[in-house]
Formats: sequence, structure tokens, C-alpha cells
Amino acid sequence: MHSALYNVVFYMNPVVCELLEGLLLWRLYHNAAILRYPYLCSFVCYDFLRTPALLLVAHFWHGTFRSFYWYTDVPAQFLHFLILWEAVRVLFPPDSSLRQVGWKALVAAEAIVVPTSIFLCYGQAWLVALPSKTVPYIFEQYSSLAQALLLMAIAGVARYYRIPFGRNARGLIFSLGPYLLIDSLSFASDEVFRTFARHLELLPAASFTAMIAVWLWAFWKFAPSPYAAVAHQPDLYWKHQWNSVWETTLGAARRRSN
Repeated sequence: MHSALYNVVFYMNPVVCELLEGLLLWRLYHNAAILRYPYLCSFVCYDFLRTPALLLVAHFWHGTFRSFYWYTDVPAQFLHFLILWEAVRVLFPPDSSLRQVGWKALVAAEAIVVPTSIFLCYGQAWLVALPSKTVPYIFEQYSSLAQALLLMAIAGVARYYRIPFGRNARGLIFSLGPYLLIDSLSFASDEVFRTFARHLELLPAASFTAMIAVWLWAFWKFAPSPYAAVAHQPDLYWKHQWNSVWETTLGAARRRSN
């Protein structure tokens, strides 16, 4: 009974997700939002093409499904990072220091997270004897958590400085964040609840489909983040705070050198 229910959900969830992604791509094209959100569209297109390939492999070459799934998941993780930059780009005004600082922080975080994740992947891959613990498996575990934290930071900065989200950005951020968090936590639950590990594998997939459904609602019409005038006031405050911290740091360094 449980096995039959698992198989139904296993095959039905990607079909529903595929239909939602098809509708989402149609709406993005219809609303001329593809140029506005190129990284989001690239990710949706990639997953839209990847899902049928996964179903074919699962049906005809089931023994290679797990490795095929994890290794095709690595490009999706890098596309997630690009979506994070897209969130920064659409939230903060083009001429604001908030966007510049957000871009620099994102680049610095990726420069640290990606090499560290790869190092941890290979380190644990040598230590862990279980064949299911492949390098892409561990890479997703660390990168999903890092991306979720980065997205929370982006949303927190925008919220703190009263930057209006808009329908598109709100749906993008507040659905991608929970999915990434659930995805990362599912790896920890896999370690703790080994008895239910097979059924817990469905949780990230279900949350991914829910995320696509929210994206479909959010991008049903083109409603980008409005650059309200209030955004310029905290921007000046941000510049003042940044300059103050920078001058204090330089002053401390001079005093130590003397």
C-alpha cells in the first residue's frame, strides 16, 4: 500500500510540476518578462527539459536514475545562485549603493561558498562509505542552505530599508527561500529518520512543485518591484553607515601601524 502510494506521488508530482512550468513559461513569454528575468527563465527552461529526461531514465534505466538525477542537479544549483542575483537586481534601484553592496556581498559569498562546498563534498565523499552519498548529493546539501541564508539576508535588507517588493519579487523570494530551506533540512532528516528516508525524499519535490505554483501566481502578470522614493532615503543612510565603518576601520589600522 505504502509502496503503491509512493509510486503514484513519485510519478504524478513531476507531471503536475511540468504542467505548471509550461504555463509559467507561457506567461513569462506572454508578458514579455523573459528579458526582465533571464536567469529565472533559464532555470525554468532547464527544469522543464530535465523532468521528462528524469522520467524516461526512471522508467527505462532505473538503475542509473539516482546518479543521473544528482549530476543533472548541479547546474540547477548554479542557476539558483543566478536567481539570487536576479532578486538583488529587481529589488534595488539601478543607481543605488544597496544594489552595489548586494552584488559585492553575493559575489563574495559565492566565492567562499562554492569552493568550500566542493571541498566539503570531496572530503565527505572520501570518508562516507554509503554509495548514495555522492558528491552532487553533498554539494546540494551545503549550497541549498547557503542560498537560503543569502536569500533571507537579501529579503531582510530590503525589508529593513522599506524597499517595496512587488508581486513578482515577493512570489519569487518568499517561495524560493522556503523551498531551499526544506531541501537543505531534508538531508539532515535523512540522517536522523532513516526508516522514513524513502518517503522524505518526496518532501523537497512537493515543495518544489508548490514553489512553481507560487511563481505561476506571481508572474501571471508582469508586476516588477516599484522603485519608490523611500528607497533613496535609506540608500543615503546606508552610504553614511558604510563610510563611517570604513573610516573607523582605516583609523584603527593607522593607529596600529603607528
